[in-house]
This record gives sequence, structure tokens and C-alpha cells, in this order.
Amino acid sequence: MSDALTALEGPADHFPTTPRDLSHVTFYFDLTPEDGEDRAFFFVKIETPDRVDDDLDHWYQAALDQIIARNPELEDASFTGAALKYGREEEFFRLDGNAFDHDTAPTGRLVQGSQYKTYEGGVTYSYDELF
Repeated sequence: MSDALTALEGPADHFPTTPRDLSHVTFYFDLTPEDGEDRAFFFVKIETPDRVDDDLDHWYQAALDQIIARNPELEDASFTGAALKYGREEEFFRLDGNAFDHDTAPTGRLVQGSQYKTYEGGVTYSYDELF
């Protein structure tokens, strides 16, 4: 994990505040959370302008609400975490309450948009499309 990442104290502290503007965030959804295997994933990439708050904890729930409203097939999926892209860095963080804990993506590696088709799929939104 980058030394420049910081976590804030508070009830929702899953993601660090990034030291540079977020360029995008990719949400990882496990479509079959009950089977104990991590093979069926759907990804939602959100392109973020510079003005967006760089602490995903402040807006991920509102983003999830908008994502589910637009993708009802995700209603029973499990949101496992998000990859945060800032500067040249991209890191995955599980939704586990530990913003300092850099995690391995449940897919074994970070997934890029061109790879969504090798899983169950994915979609990209601009931040302004969701809010």
C-alpha cells in the first residue's frame, strides 16, 4: 500500500483517502456469494472528475444505490470491495472496515474494462451519470 494513503476514524472506514485525485473506481460484485467460490463477477467502473471526494467512504453507498437501480440483476450480488485508481497507482480494498489493509482482488488480480467479458460482464459510468 502506498505510504501516502490515510484512513479517517469513523463508522465507515473501508477505503483510504487517496493522496491524488481518483481517476476511477471499480466496484467488484460477486454474483454468487452463497456458493463459496469466487468465479462469477460483475464490475462497475465509475470515471471520476477531479472535483470528486477522494475518500470513497463518503459516497460509495450512494453510488451502490444508483448502481443497483440501474442494474437490478445486482440486487442479490455481494459488493466485495473496490479498486481505487489514482495517479499511477491502483489498489483493491475489501469492504472489511480496514482502510489500511491493501487486499488482493477476489479475482486474483485487478480487472480492467477489456477483461469484463471474461467474467459475467461489467459497465462503465461517469460520476455525473450516477449523481
